[in-house]
Amino acid sequence: MLRLADRWWNEIWRDGTIAAADEILTDPFVRHTAVGTSVNSRGEYKKMLAEFQRTLCRPQTMIDDRVVVGDRIWTRATSRGFNRETGEPAVITWMLIQRISGDRIAEHWALTSSGVDWTG
Repeated sequence: MLRLADRWWNEIWRDGTIAAADEILTDPFVRHTAVGTSVNSRGEYKKMLAEFQRTLCRPQTMIDDRVVVGDRIWTRATSRGFNRETGEPAVITWMLIQRISGDRIAEHWALTSSGVDWTG
């Protein structure tokens, strides 16, 4: 399970290999965020990822804490990169829960906060 979560962080989020979502995520994929819940096809989710990557340039992510409970992986992480729109450094703190079904990530609950650094 951790290897699958690592692929999400490394291949999709850090490296920007959006096509890796075809091997990592179920179709459909369920997202829970501060703005609500959405059920997205992999194609729809890949479009959202492309938008994020247009704004945040190749973030370096540190996994601060991680716990596996049953079919879920709980992660607290910090991403650092540059905001392409402003040219300024960007820090994003994550609280992410990923539910694994079979050999893919089927659902996640994500709460992010820009400018918050819990690593210090």
